[in-house]
Amino acid sequence: MHGTQPLMLGLVGASAAGKATLVRGVVRLLGQHGVTPLCLDDYHRYARADLHARGLTHADPAANYLDLMAEHLTALRAGGTISKPRYDQRTGTLSDPEVVAATGLIIAYGMLTLTPPSLAKLFDLTVYLEPDQAMRQAWRLARDVRERGYTPEEVLALRAARERDAAHFIAVQRPLADVVVRFRSAPAGLAAELLLRRTNGRSPLAATLAALANAALPSLTLDQVITDDDGHVADRLVIAPTLEPEDAAAAAIILIGGGLPGVGPEALEVLGQVRAPGHALHSLPLALTQLLIVRQLVGMGN
Repeated sequence: MHGTQPLMLGLVGASAAGKATLVRGVVRLLGQHGVTPLCLDDYHRYARADLHARGLTHADPAANYLDLMAEHLTALRAGGTISKPRYDQRTGTLSDPEVVAATGLIIAYGMLTLTPPSLAKLFDLTVYLEPDQAMRQAWRLARDVRERGYTPEEVLALRAARERDAAHFIAVQRPLADVVVRFRSAPAGLAAELLLRRTNGRSPLAATLAALANAALPSLTLDQVITDDDGHVADRLVIAPTLEPEDAAAAAIILIGGGLPGVGPEALEVLGQVRAPGHALHSLPLALTQLLIVRQLVGMGN
């Protein structure tokens, strides 16, 4: 914490971009130290039936209580307590409010986390999740049918409007993020690409990235000082799906460094968990992505 202020991590991305998966990894790693996950879907203005009757999607700012969300994020940043609304994703209905108190780390995640852009200043670290579109659509179809009461036909019928609003309202937040994470599917598993943006030409992970470069680990490729799609100077780390456990462990040791007391490379075993129908999958590229984000975030508080 900065004095009385908690650390704040902001995650943003389209529905089914992997925000909740990333949050679960952070909580597994740091939960014992006091983490408050805050799902910003709870600020949806309308129940599902009313939303559809109005011809809106939840990616539209008009379908969300953004003023209240900003007020609550500001209160939590100050170490306060809020009474926030709740949205039941299983039934698509609005529920009774719940009380949430700030802890050492607040993780706010949603589709409009950085809307308006002035909210970015509340966070110590912001991450934009941008998986391959076809993979994200497949994730959403499976999740909405399995967990949210949709039929496959309903998901497909809504896709065009949801993708339109994602492009219009969500993608415009990407230039505001400190880190962009991209996942893509490959025959060998999940690949990850991280754009680690520099501030005033400087990287908060300079020493860590230099150590990764010197280690020359197979399946990890680091391109330093590039210009990304949004015109930011960044370092790009690509983690191939062929990453071997021993190389992942070596990378984990470098990422942990001296900045995560009590955390060792065995953390990779509890990170990288992906939910699938009837079972869980384990992805080493995802695990390293989660670990790197925690390392950068904790470094912001030191």
